[in-house]
Amino acid sequence: MESPSPSLSPSPSLSPSRARDRISGLPDDVLGHILSFLPNDEAGRAAVLCRRWCDVFGHVHTVSFEEREGERNDDWYTYYLKATERRSCSTAIDRISAALLCRRRCAGGHVPLRTFRFAFDKFMDGLDTIQVDQYSGAAVDDNTGSDSDDDETGLYRLPRRLFSCAALKTLCLSHCLLKLPEAIHLPCLETLRLTNIRHDSGRSVQRLVSSCPRLDDLTLEAVHHLRTLSVLHRRLRRFVLRCCHSVKSIQIDASELRSIEFRGYLPRESLVTLHGLPASRGIPSCTLSLCTLVSKSAAKLKAFRRFLWSFAATKRLHLHHQRLHSKCLTADGLPSFFHMTHLVLQGRVHHRGFIGAMRGMLEQTPNLEVLSLHMADEKERLWERAESSHCLGKAGDVPVVVVSDGWGFSKTPCLRLRVREINMEHYEGNETQRTLARLLFSNSIVLQRLRVIFAGKCLVPTRLKEEIESWAKDGSERIFM
Repeated sequence: MESPSPSLSPSPSLSPSRARDRISGLPDDVLGHILSFLPNDEAGRAAVLCRRWCDVFGHVHTVSFEEREGERNDDWYTYYLKATERRSCSTAIDRISAALLCRRRCAGGHVPLRTFRFAFDKFMDGLDTIQVDQYSGAAVDDNTGSDSDDDETGLYRLPRRLFSCAALKTLCLSHCLLKLPEAIHLPCLETLRLTNIRHDSGRSVQRLVSSCPRLDDLTLEAVHHLRTLSVLHRRLRRFVLRCCHSVKSIQIDASELRSIEFRGYLPRESLVTLHGLPASRGIPSCTLSLCTLVSKSAAKLKAFRRFLWSFAATKRLHLHHQRLHSKCLTADGLPSFFHMTHLVLQGRVHHRGFIGAMRGMLEQTPNLEVLSLHMADEKERLWERAESSHCLGKAGDVPVVVVSDGWGFSKTPCLRLRVREINMEHYEGNETQRTLARLLFSNSIVLQRLRVIFAGKCLVPTRLKEEIESWAKDGSERIFM
């Protein structure tokens, strides 16, 4: 037997320099930066590794904790007033306090905090307010004076000094009262997200947006009393408007806008006016979802198609069709999406009317390259139910699909010349889905990749997988999950 090669033989002894833990030899600020990419609970457990790691958590630049639903105890008398060691009913508050004290004790002011995020299951006006004010360093008189229309107990009133943080880049506010000082100084703010801002007519939102010269990502969600807004920042690249049902007019400088998302009622007229956007170049990515049903009445169809014409020049469209009648997507009256290369349709596929609507959309997208079908509504995608799989694991459970030639998919130009990728998610294998899958896969001449994610928690139905493989063209990549 040959002796092992000298280069592969273990060294009889390691020198102290080679045996040293190289990771532990890194400076504290570098280790803190690495731990900042972990959840704070996991990063805190690094302290038990050895004495070297005891104080490393104090050098992280991200503090993020979230209180789970039902986690908070309501017995303040036992936990705080009666107990010798007073502590909060909220484990999230206790962990936030411990994390901030660790940073102050170990790192002092040498490590600036980049991200500070916390979310409570409940908020108690008074005790929680005092605690949160201590986090932000708010003075006692920080919450005096406001341009909000009203106050509401149980909601946190933001400290005024928050709006003069010159280094702040991202600000996300939810379920609170927006109270602004007379002077707002946020020169570096790039991302602003406002969710469920109460008792504000929109004046505060407009003032805050106008005071952020570098804003490029704006999200407004459930700002109930917002009526009008003017966003004339040439740097704005992403705009999201969700469930702000009182909005009448939005003015946006879209010179550099890359993405827009809308969720709300079907507007009767032009809701969003885009300035500085050439007619030949649309917004690259659009996501559209409606909160109300759109029937097949002539007035509703006309209003929806007029709304869709505003996004005719987009390259990527994500359309939630769950509340749309199938006639909304027929070719008659739809705009020609000549620039579109990526189409995402999300919603249940369970009636044959959607097949005709699918053909209508394909006829209006001659240059489509990627087609994605998310065959479930939002609740099904978030809470997958095992019974939705129908347990189609046996080959005998799946009858043969009979497809007539009357649908006209074989004459669709994009399927024959352009579509190179088709994705199907939440594929249950009902008759409508299987009919649509056969029409798409068998007529996609240049298809390079197909991906199918089956619904439910059962094993992948073997018969359905074999069926799809028999429809797809030879040489295409196939992924099943």
